Amino acid sequence: MVLYFSGTGNSRYTAKKIAEISGDEIISVNQRIKSRNYSPVASEKPLVFVGPVYGGRLPRIMEDYIRKVSFTGTRKTYFAVTCAATPWQTVAYVRKLCEEKAFTLLGFNSILMPQNYIAAGSTQPKEANDRILKKAEPRIEEIAGLIRDGKRLPAEQPGKAMMSRVLNPIMYSMMISAKKFTVTDKCTGCGKCEQRCPLNNIKLENGRPSWGKDCTHCMACIAGCPAEAIEYGNKTQGKTRYYLADK
Repeated sequence: MVLYFSGTGNSRYTAKKIAEISGDEIISVNQRIKSRNYSPVASEKPLVFVGPVYGGRLPRIMEDYIRKVSFTGTRKTYFAVTCAATPWQTVAYVRKLCEEKAFTLLGFNSILMPQNYIAAGSTQPKEANDRILKKAEPRIEEIAGLIRDGKRLPAEQPGKAMMSRVLNPIMYSMMISAKKFTVTDKCTGCGKCEQRCPLNNIKLENGRPSWGKDCTHCMACIAGCPAEAIEYGNKTQGKTRYYLADK
């Protein structure tokens, strides 16, 4: 069973490739959370969790889902994470989570994917992103093949602890907020931002999105807006959005 959380599409893309190669079922954690579905998940095949790295750890929204849900059948588990540079020490927190859930961790691997966190940085041109995706393909296929064959993933050298241990809590307490999201006159009222928000934090009011207090900074709303009508303060103005559309 492949379960993924994804904001701008990197982890969804990876999860679907893994599921295709391993011949496994796939579950969108986004949709489960959005519909408040925390029902048990049963699988005789190993659980494969795919998600992005947020400040050196799994997104808290994904960790919370895993903690709340009862998983029956297998206890064997894989984690594959997507990141723009390094997963830092995400693996250490994954191990702790596996201990809490009595999972047997068969491996943790990371895949380098295009930068997507436009609220605090810049994305790259399409040509650069295409090169990154092409380079990621054999890596994803290798991981998927090992999962299909029930083998352990090769151990990775973990990154420095500074981001995971120190900066992650600061990021969540000081940076992750919906307060700075605004919408321009380019908005067409299509509602895709509302549909994609995993926390149901966006509501259309008179045909324009309005943000509530809950936000995980997944960037699904701003990056996936077809009209590029959403801004995050003055940090995103004039910047190219990155969104890997579902295929």
